[in-house]
Amino acid sequence: MTNKLYQTQQYLKQCTAVVTAAEGNIVTLDRTIFAPEAGGQASDIGTIQGVPMVHCIDRDGEILHELAEPLKGVKPGDEVELELDWMVRLDHMQNHCGEHILSGILFTEHGIENKGFHLGSEISTLDAAIKNMTEEMVRELEWKANQVVFQGIPVRVEMLETREDAEKYPLRKALKVDEDISVVIIDGVDCVACCCPHPSDTSQVGLIKIIKAEHYKGMTRVYFKCGMRALKDYQLKAEIVTALNKKYSSEDETLLENMKIQEKKVGALRSELYTLKQRFAVLEAEELIAGAEGAVVHEFEDRNLDELRFLGKKLTEMTDLPVILSSTSCKTVLLIHSGKSSLKCGQVVKEFAVGFGGKGGGSDTLAQALFTDDEVMRNFVKIALHSV
Repeated sequence: MTNKLYQTQQYLKQCTAVVTAAEGNIVTLDRTIFAPEAGGQASDIGTIQGVPMVHCIDRDGEILHELAEPLKGVKPGDEVELELDWMVRLDHMQNHCGEHILSGILFTEHGIENKGFHLGSEISTLDAAIKNMTEEMVRELEWKANQVVFQGIPVRVEMLETREDAEKYPLRKALKVDEDISVVIIDGVDCVACCCPHPSDTSQVGLIKIIKAEHYKGMTRVYFKCGMRALKDYQLKAEIVTALNKKYSSEDETLLENMKIQEKKVGALRSELYTLKQRFAVLEAEELIAGAEGAVVHEFEDRNLDELRFLGKKLTEMTDLPVILSSTSCKTVLLIHSGKSSLKCGQVVKEFAVGFGGKGGGSDTLAQALFTDDEVMRNFVKIALHSV
C-alpha cells in the first residue's frame, strides 16, 4: 500500500520517496504526493527524479506512476525526489471543491442529486437530477455558491476505517467502498466521501462561474469554471465586451441596447437590398428573355451559385423556356425551368457533365454542374442546349 500523502498534506509540493517497484516507465513508491485519477478528474502531474510523471492511477491501494520515460539507474530500494506541478494541483482543487459546493447546495436546499461529475482540462460539468433547471435557479445557485466561497468555510477531511464509521456522517451520496474512507466536510454545505485533494477552506476556490446549463438525458448538465479558470474566462469576455463597445460606440450598460438598434438598421437595409435585387432581377430577366431563342442562355463572369439560382428562379416565374446560366468565377452551370420544358436537367448533368470532368446533379427541373475549366464548362453548355 502506498502512503497517500496528498490526502492529509495537500500543500506538500516536494518530498522524497523510496522506489518499491520499477517496470518500464511504471514506478511504485512507498509514499507519494501525486493524487491519482479519480472522482471525475485527471491525476496530478509533476516529476520523479527530474523525469516527467504524466499520469497515475490507484490500483488496489497501490499508486502506479506513469513516467514519460523509464528512470535510468534506479532500482527498488532507491530514494527519489518527487516534485508536484502545483498549478495543476491548485486548478484541480479549486474546480473539484467548486463542484462540492454546487452539488452540496443543490442537495441541501433542493434535494437534487449530482449524478455525474467531470473535471475537464478547460471546463467542468455536473449532472443535476432535475429535468429543467430554470435560469432563476441557475443564477441563485451561482450566487449562493460564491457566498460560500467568500465565507472561507473550513474544508475538513475525515479519514475513517470502516463503512460504519463513515455512515455516521450525513453523507450526500451512498458509499462505494467499505474501508479506508475519506469524508470531505464543508459545514452546512456538503458532506460526501471523496479521495481527491481539497483546499483547506472554501475561499481558496476563488470564484465559481456557471457558464451554462442545458438539458441532458433527462437531467440538467451544468458547465462551470472555478478559480483561475473563472478569472481567465472573465478576462476573455471582458476583451470581447471592450471590442464590442468600441464597435457599437457604447458602454457595458448600453451595449445590448445599441446592438439591438444596430440589428434593426441592418435588418432594414437587408430588406431594402432584397427589394432592389428583386427589381434588378426582373429587369435582367426581361432583357435575357427578349434575346432568347428556344432557351435562355447566358454566361456571367462574377456570379456565385446562389446568385445564379436567384436569377434562375425569377426567370422561371416569367417564362416557360428552359434556362441555362453559367459563371466563370465559380465554374458552375445551372439548368432550370418551370416544368413545362422537356429538358431533363438532372439527366443531362448525369450523362454529360461527368464525362466532361465535371460533377453535380439535380432533378428534372433543376440541376447544377461544377467544372474546373472554363472551356469544358462552355462545351457542356453547348451540349445542354442541344438537349433542349
